[in-house]
Amino acid sequence: MKKISFRSLLMLIIVPTLFAQCRQQESASKPVDIEKEKAAILAVIKKETETYYAKNLEGWKSTYLQSPRFRHHAYWEGYDEKVRGYNGFDTYVALKKQAFDTSIHWEWDNTVVERSNENFNISNDMAWFTFDEVSREKGTNKFLGKAIGERVLEKVNGEWKNCLSGLSFLSTKG
Repeated sequence: MKKISFRSLLMLIIVPTLFAQCRQQESASKPVDIEKEKAAILAVIKKETETYYAKNLEGWKSTYLQSPRFRHHAYWEGYDEKVRGYNGFDTYVALKKQAFDTSIHWEWDNTVVERSNENFNISNDMAWFTFDEVSREKGTNKFLGKAIGERVLEKVNGEWKNCLSGLSFLSTKG
């Protein structure tokens, strides 16, 4: 059996560590095209909203990080169960699948969402986005609700995915 010298062992440990650090610094130093990434994030958020109201489960799911790391939390004023939280995408999607599969008409079927007070913080592979949101009925412009929302997104294979989703639904009165 051949002995490995202390020096060789040290090199086996140090070289991969230095390589990993260089790659991290290279990734962190890449300039971010903020406007391009902002547009991509807004496209994901828009798709999430449109597919949700269309009850398109597969389209809606495609906007999320489908992982145990996913988190969702919500506060719903006016409902008995005011605070809800889900750890892991499977738990969250099971609830949404049940809602999407129902043929019952719900108040939110014809919703138009207007977002304002948008705030972004974007890096190479992570971003957060906060906003205010007003929902109105399509056609009648009837006020349905006001909320504040936040999303933490992660870039996976070049695509932004929601990995933390939160919504505080504050009002169903104008």
